[in-house]
Amino acid sequence: MVVLVAGLFVPLPLFVIAPGSAVSVGERVTFAGARDELSGELLLTTVRLFRSNALGVVQAWVKRSHDLLTEGEVLPEGVDPEALEEAQRAMFRESSEVAAAVGLRRAGEQVDVSGQGARIIQLSAGSPASEVLQVGDVIVAVDGRPIEVASDLVGALGARAEGEEVALTIRRDGAPSEVPVALGTVEGLDRPGLGVAVSTVDLALSLPFPVEVDQGRIGGPSAGLMIALTVYDLADPGDLTVGRRIAGTGTIDLNGGVGPVGGVDAKVVAAREAGATVFLVPEYEASLAREVAGGDLEVVPVATLDDAIAALQEAA
Repeated sequence: MVVLVAGLFVPLPLFVIAPGSAVSVGERVTFAGARDELSGELLLTTVRLFRSNALGVVQAWVKRSHDLLTEGEVLPEGVDPEALEEAQRAMFRESSEVAAAVGLRRAGEQVDVSGQGARIIQLSAGSPASEVLQVGDVIVAVDGRPIEVASDLVGALGARAEGEEVALTIRRDGAPSEVPVALGTVEGLDRPGLGVAVSTVDLALSLPFPVEVDQGRIGGPSAGLMIALTVYDLADPGDLTVGRRIAGTGTIDLNGGVGPVGGVDAKVVAAREAGATVFLVPEYEASLAREVAGGDLEVVPVATLDDAIAALQEAA
C-alpha cells in the first residue's frame, strides 16, 4: 500500500499542460485616452503547466484537454528555467505593446511601430533550427517577407506544413545571409515551427497616449488578439461585446494578422468553464477547437483582427 501511494503522488520527470483560466482583459488595460467601457467581457485564455505524478499521467491520457510532455520537451538541456520564464514574460510584454498599437490604429488613432528584426534569445536543442541557427541571430525575412517585430515571425510561419522548407534571411555578426530550414515538430505547439524564442531588435512604438496591460503571471504572445480587440473596443465608440462573454486566443502581428498558438484544446475548456459563448481562434486551429467546444460555445476562426471585429459585429 505504501509503495502504491508513493507511485501515485511522487513527482515524475513529466509535465502536464491543462486548462488554465479565462482572464478579463478590460480589467487589466489602462490608458490615458478617452475610454469607452465594454458592456461585456473579452477574455484571454491560458494553460497551466505543472510537474506530474502517476495520477496526473492517467488524467492526461483520459482527458482530451490534457497533454503530457517530458521534462526535456518543457525545459531543453542547457536552458536555464528562470531565463526561459523571463523570455516568456518578455514575449507577453512585447506582444501586448504591439497589440495595443494595432488596436489603436484600427480605432483610427495615429500609431507608428517599427523594429529591426527578431533576435533569437532561446534555441531548443534538437529543434528544427538548432543545426543552422544560433542564439543572437536576427531573422529579418521569411521567404522574402520582412520580419520587423517578433510577432511577425509567428504570422510568417502561419499554417506551414511539417517538413516544409522556408528561407530565413538572417543577420549574424552584422552580415546578412539566407538559411534554408525545414519546419518540424515543436512540443507545446499545435503546428510545425522552428523551436526558437525571439525578441524584437530596437522595438519603437509611438502611441497617441500610454497604454499599459497588467501582465500578472502570464507569459507568451498568444493573448495578442484579445488585447488588440480590447484596446480597439475601449478606444472606439462602437460596442463589440454587446453584453457577451467572448474568449479567444491568437498572436497578433503589426499588420493585424492572427497567428496560431499552442494548447488550443485546453484554452477552449478554460473558456467554456468561464461561461464564454464565443471563442475566437486562429483559422488553422479551428477544427481542433470545435472538437472540444461542445454545443454551448461557438468557435469563430479568424485570420486577421478585421475578421474578428467583423464576426463580432455581425453576430451582435
